[in-house]
Amino acid sequence: MTPRVVLAGASGYGRLYLREIAALEAEGAVRLAGVCEVEALDDEARRIIGDRPVGSDLSTLVRGADIGIVSTPLHTHVPLAHQVLDAGAHLVLEKPPTPTLADWHGLVDRSVGRLVQVGFQSLGSYAVHRLAWLMRTGALGEIRGIGVRGTWSRDDAYYTRAPWAGRRTLDGVPVVDGALTNPFAHGIATALALDGSTGVDDVDDIELELLRARDIEADDTSCLRLRTRNGTVVVVAVTLCAEVVREPVLVVHGSRKRAELHYTQHRLVIDGIEERYRHDSPLRNLLDHLDDPGVPLQAPLAATGGFMRVLEAVRTAPDPVPIDPVWLRRNGKRVDVDGVDHVVAKAAEHLRTFAELEVPWSPLGGVARYGWDSARLPLVVPRPALHPVRTLGGVVVTGEHPDDHPWHRGIGLALPDVNGVNLWGGRNYVPGQGYVPGELGRVEETGPGELAWCDSEGAVMLRERRRVRRRVVTGGWELEWTSVLTAEGDVVLNSPGSKGRAGAGYGGWFWRLPDLDPTSVRVFSPHGAGEEAVNGSTAPWVAVVVHDPTGPWTAVVSGPDDPWFVRVGQYQGIGSALAWDEPVVLASGQEREVVVRVAFYDGVRAREELSA
Repeated sequence: MTPRVVLAGASGYGRLYLREIAALEAEGAVRLAGVCEVEALDDEARRIIGDRPVGSDLSTLVRGADIGIVSTPLHTHVPLAHQVLDAGAHLVLEKPPTPTLADWHGLVDRSVGRLVQVGFQSLGSYAVHRLAWLMRTGALGEIRGIGVRGTWSRDDAYYTRAPWAGRRTLDGVPVVDGALTNPFAHGIATALALDGSTGVDDVDDIELELLRARDIEADDTSCLRLRTRNGTVVVVAVTLCAEVVREPVLVVHGSRKRAELHYTQHRLVIDGIEERYRHDSPLRNLLDHLDDPGVPLQAPLAATGGFMRVLEAVRTAPDPVPIDPVWLRRNGKRVDVDGVDHVVAKAAEHLRTFAELEVPWSPLGGVARYGWDSARLPLVVPRPALHPVRTLGGVVVTGEHPDDHPWHRGIGLALPDVNGVNLWGGRNYVPGQGYVPGELGRVEETGPGELAWCDSEGAVMLRERRRVRRRVVTGGWELEWTSVLTAEGDVVLNSPGSKGRAGAGYGGWFWRLPDLDPTSVRVFSPHGAGEEAVNGSTAPWVAVVVHDPTGPWTAVVSGPDDPWFVRVGQYQGIGSALAWDEPVVLASGQEREVVVRVAFYDGVRAREELSA
């Protein structure tokens, strides 16, 4: 029997579905049973629909239908999808499927016994199937990451076409109509599908830089970086304020070959050689699956969980940050961001965020520079760290190579004693002798985000996986530092404190502040105030308030369960002490994780405000 189809939404993108239904009806593949539309129909729609029923009550129209198609604004998806499923029909649901992750879970539960195909049209491309096969069989080599670049431009009319356009919410209902979650949603969904990470628990470590050039609620220029359960890094850099409009490209970085997927054109370019493929629409694919269950659905609802995890992160993130108007140009009815095309391409090519590329129009572009120490000084163990680090207002909050401790540098990880080898810098502490010359080790980079902590001969004692993330928070920005240390053989971590020097258990994550007047610096935690009260204590957070008239600022450090190492009088520094007063013993292969977050704010924050 010919499937009976009801369409909800005959304008906007729904018009494409209406035209496809007419073409399929001419083939005898479907029969249009009705259209749900709340707006007046134009001549084309009336001609295609003919004498079929049209109304605003989908639940009535869909009775007896085999397939319901919902191609309406996102904030209407859930109630209309429920009406289709409750009528016993299968569902084609335009992307994004739902405005919240909770709604998605509810829809998955409600759809048991019926098919739900999500309108990620890119997943019907045979170019995607081919690329997935190349990745799966190792033809591209080891997959180093996936980058997506998108440079489109939307004019003024794009944001006035509907009340929900460019909004995060409408009348209190989530809309999430931003660049990442609507125009370039296909790029995210396709990258996850290629990696085989489509489940709701397949995505984590989501970093977002949500920006806006226009006076809208949602993002129009953004960068996303995530890591999948397979360990694959995916970076999606996009803008709707491009200088030159180009079709989006997904790049798979393989150790042997590089693949470029032009997913809107169904083109695949492998090391410069182009291949072109056909594609099937979501509706046609659903029909083929109904005829032959051996034909897999392109985008079943359950396989959009990874995308929904990203959408939820975008939805719950702080509001997008306005781009300084100095970087914007009015181009007729468009707004362009200066240099954005180059930045977007570079982010996807190098799998870096806007902040890491130090983009001047990104609020996080100049807050922290990460890299190796260029200086070669006595008693210094070179290692990558963050310096300079600044508040959003530009105040530098880190010091480098101070006279009192030349081996201190910015924010990083430092270990004073690994199996007796000094990887902090300076002299070694020996009980009964104090600080004396000793063996200095060295730190080597072994891969992106991977380090080896070695003795002076280069023998590896610890391996480290490191991740440094930045994000905007209300009133400031937050740094998150994660280091996972793995013992390469049995390892003992010590500090002067664990060797008997009271109050000196430093070693681990460490932040050297710039040289400050000690009287201008206050430190406190929920349990006490001042260096003596905080040093060596364990507390969920420690605050630093600097009353410097040239640039007052506040920071809140949180994360580790280790005791805090704090100095204010002799110099200014804060750390998390791995071996405060006892050595840490790691068996071969054993891991030790260090996670620290620091929120930086311009101006002085009251203790009561921070405690709240």
